[in-house]
Amino acid sequence: MLILVYDQAVSALNEGARLLEQNRSAELPAVKLRAMKTLLAIAEGLNLQRGELPIQVLRLVVFALDQVRIESAEAWRSAESVISTLRAGFLEIQDEARNDEYEGRIPALDAVH
Repeated sequence: MLILVYDQAVSALNEGARLLEQNRSAELPAVKLRAMKTLLAIAEGLNLQRGELPIQVLRLVVFALDQVRIESAEAWRSAESVISTLRAGFLEIQDEARNDEYEGRIPALDAVH
C-alpha cells in the first residue's frame, strides 16, 4: 500500500512536469491537486513519535509540496526526484523483508499476533 501511494505521487509529479514542459499549464490545476493530496497522504501516514526517520521523510515531503507550488518543470522534477528516491528506499526495504521472511530470519507477517 505504501509503495502504491508513492507511485501515485511520482506519477502526478511526472505528469505535472510534462505539462509544464509542453506549456499546457491550463491542465495543471487538476494534476497539482492530485499531487498535493497524495503528498499530504504520505505526510499524514507518518508517525512522528517513532524517531528521526519519519521526521526526515516529512521534511522531504514538505520540500516536494513547496516545489509543487512553483510552476516550473524543474521544480516539479526536483519534487519527483525526492519522492522517487524515497519510494526506491521503501521498495528495497520491502524486498529485503520479503527475502528475510522467506529465509526464516523474520516471522511471516500473518504469524505475528
